[in-house]
Amino acid sequence: MVIREAGLLFRGFTLVKKSYHKSTLGKIDSDLRSGLLTAILNFAESAISKDFVEYFEGKKYLIAFKKNQIIADDSFEPELLISYAIMDREKRVEKYTRKIVQPLLTLVGQEFISKNSGKNLSEISQFKPFKKQLDQIFGSDTMNIDQKFEGLF
Repeated sequence: MVIREAGLLFRGFTLVKKSYHKSTLGKIDSDLRSGLLTAILNFAESAISKDFVEYFEGKKYLIAFKKNQIIADDSFEPELLISYAIMDREKRVEKYTRKIVQPLLTLVGQEFISKNSGKNLSEISQFKPFKKQLDQIFGSDTMNIDQKFEGLF
């Protein structure tokens, strides 16, 4: 399975996003997509069960989520921070998502929270350096077979 994109959502906006492989044909507004993903996740959890939704599966792609709590400088209460990864859909989705992707998303959330809790989270440009952290966390899971093969030589 190849991770195509990973990032963090807060209040329906993208704080950090790293694209590894193109997954759309046209340009999509990232804030519109972030708001939609947040709304769909919140709706699914309120309609089904709290903490039940770990991923959404389509015909071609899968979007995995991990929820965390972070305190922004303009809030007294912890708020929802969502780590996500978009990947190709293949066999053994359940096993791969639970054993590999979910722990990586947990680590993404923990790293981000440890560095940014209590900050002004509306100034998104300050999070650009965190893209390197995403690269380190996801590592070779972002490479397709050809890229992994090239790396051997």
